[in-house]
Amino acid sequence: MQLDPITFEVLRNALGSMCDEGSEMIARLAYAPTISEGHDHSCALLTAEGRLVAHGNRDQAPHIGSFEPSVRVVKDWVGDEFEPGDIYIFNDPYTGGIHCNDVKLIRPIHHEGRLVAFNSSTGHWPDVGGALPGSFNPRAVDCYSEGLRMPPMRLFRGDELDRTVMTLIEYNMRTGRERIADIHAQRQAGSLIEDRLLELYARYGAETIEALFEDIFDYTEERFRAQVAQLPDGEYEFEDFSDKDIMHPDEPRIRVHCRLTIDGDRARFDYRGSDAAPVGPFGFPRASLETAVFDGTLHCFPQLAPLNHGLSRAVVVLSTPGSCVHIEEPTPASGYASGAYEKVAAVTMACWAAAFQDVEPKRMYAAGINLANLCIGGVHPKTGKHYVNYLWNEGGQGARSYKDGNPFQMMIFIGGATNQPVEILERWYPLLYTNCEGVTDSCGDGTWRGGVGIDRSFKTLGAMTMTMHGDRAEVTPFGLAGGTNGGPNTLRLRRAASPETEEELGMHAMGIRLAPGDRLIYRSNGGGGFGDPLARAPEAVLADVEQGWITREKAAQVYGVVIAGGNGAGDPLRIDETATTARRAGTRPAAEGYGPGEVHPLGRKLKAPANGAGAEHSTS
Repeated sequence: MQLDPITFEVLRNALGSMCDEGSEMIARLAYAPTISEGHDHSCALLTAEGRLVAHGNRDQAPHIGSFEPSVRVVKDWVGDEFEPGDIYIFNDPYTGGIHCNDVKLIRPIHHEGRLVAFNSSTGHWPDVGGALPGSFNPRAVDCYSEGLRMPPMRLFRGDELDRTVMTLIEYNMRTGRERIADIHAQRQAGSLIEDRLLELYARYGAETIEALFEDIFDYTEERFRAQVAQLPDGEYEFEDFSDKDIMHPDEPRIRVHCRLTIDGDRARFDYRGSDAAPVGPFGFPRASLETAVFDGTLHCFPQLAPLNHGLSRAVVVLSTPGSCVHIEEPTPASGYASGAYEKVAAVTMACWAAAFQDVEPKRMYAAGINLANLCIGGVHPKTGKHYVNYLWNEGGQGARSYKDGNPFQMMIFIGGATNQPVEILERWYPLLYTNCEGVTDSCGDGTWRGGVGIDRSFKTLGAMTMTMHGDRAEVTPFGLAGGTNGGPNTLRLRRAASPETEEELGMHAMGIRLAPGDRLIYRSNGGGGFGDPLARAPEAVLADVEQGWITREKAAQVYGVVIAGGNGAGDPLRIDETATTARRAGTRPAAEGYGPGEVHPLGRKLKAPANGAGAEHSTS
């Protein structure tokens, strides 16, 4: 390390703080509620060579691995012609490792006439054109119906807006004028990052700041390798599946397979056993694969977060071009976050769980809620203006080896995001929410159960077009060590014209026309369980029934706990000890499989810690 430890820590945290400031500025200035309320954005600092130094602590994980390839693309495109005040806009999935909705503004930063760094900011724009409002197209067979793809284009020259480029963007997107505000939010964040970095250059000098960059990389890599070296050498394997390739004639499941090899202080992830690229949208490009591996790894090595180049250069990732985890143009990419990304992040964590199970079992995590992208668009009946919005549900996290999964949380891979409040959505869009509550019996079961999903059903107050692009309605979040898989994502429709009939829309509903008074039943996954359900403390099962997380029927059938009472005032729920002993003796383990309530075949092979690893069940 070139710097003394105190200077290193002060300046390292200063870089992280400036990125946090930039991210917060994006949220405060942007028009899109996906950004301002949902916090689907990020802000990063990279070296002049395009190596990631820092990003915001709440930035979206699917963005973090895309910073380096995106800056490399811009550098290759522009060469050495960067000038102060230039800003480039970019969103190509295949070279940048994103989808078209994740739009990047990349700003070169100069000090005394020399290029010293880049800022990269990303925001998920609600619409970037394409066939459907929201730009998600669950039945796309190529990228050309997923919205406007932008190569690096100079949007600002000397901080002056290029009106031709801006007009091109505005003309090709629904609610294009709103995107002008999002552009200026990201632009201002980049300006703030530039100011903060140049303040550090002025105070500490170029030599110190650039030595800091190298120290950050070395420090992170050394810490990661030291921890990997404590794990047993060997190979650790796991796999997961999508529900289906919706555009393939046979609708087969899509396999995502990983083999983690640990050799001394080196870790290698081999995803070459994954299926070929699907016909429809599910897969993602190589850069996104790397991002998902880094994401899953950081959840098992949280002390190394946020990501920087020191970790990315220490991890080897293998893939096959043309596979579902390494798609190539023109394979569609818009659904990558609900498709391959979530599967790779979860499988990466499961491989690490296998490595940690005999060494540090508290780093074992079952799979959690999968993203389900719900997009709506139309003309607001009160204002007469066009609108588009992108909605998502929070849901149940996977159980840990020592604790239940949390309910009502965002997907573990976008943990910096928040929900979009019901009150805000009802104010801006013709919606009336009828439910915002937990989904009973949606959790995966185990010694530690997964968190429950959430029901955010609503009634439409105006005509609109709706599209769903999700997954895990059939192959649900897996459990580990005998824990069962969590509950499904669901989307159903009750039309105002026939309210007694419930129509199953599924996770690939495209361009559904909704009339005023129609009701959407929109529910999310519960997380996978951990450990044998019959080993769960009966008192914890009773508490789950009291809180409405599970029914008495599930308590008896899955956990072997018979609950008596509850027949009115003065008759509280209680455990029938005798019946419970008999029931547990006769309850058989759940069958192996990938659906709700089943046990993942490879997940079953992992071991639960002896005696709960000192964990305690909570009945609060």
